[in-house]
Amino acid sequence: MLHLTLEDELFLGQAKQVGTHSTQYDHLAVMFEDDGETGYFYALDMRQNAQPIVDVLHVYNVDSTSNRHEARKLEICWDETGYLALLLINGYPHAVFDFARLVGYNSSKHPQPDLMSMWTREEITNEKAEQWLGVKTIK
Repeated sequence: MLHLTLEDELFLGQAKQVGTHSTQYDHLAVMFEDDGETGYFYALDMRQNAQPIVDVLHVYNVDSTSNRHEARKLEICWDETGYLALLLINGYPHAVFDFARLVGYNSSKHPQPDLMSMWTREEITNEKAEQWLGVKTIK
């Protein structure tokens, strides 16, 4: 079961920075950022004071997105374990962090984690999305 921890309106290319903490662990958090050109999803471990960002996933490039002036629904959800965070745009997971397995999911597997990182990449598939959301999805 997913727990909605943030809901907002998103206009691609308009600066936005929002985030939430895990539903179970205060030291785990995620943040979404649109800097006007790109959208990124960040995994944070607040126990790492010097650099809390432990991984980052590319979500979109504004210039290569159709209908970019239309409002979109932005949601961040955590699963009941408090280890899985999903970035949903219009109800579909565009980026997901699995803090238990140290896996970042997105459609491009970009950017690759730092060489010294223990994080890995996997691609989001409709099957994975259905597993996470518990419903059939159409992208």
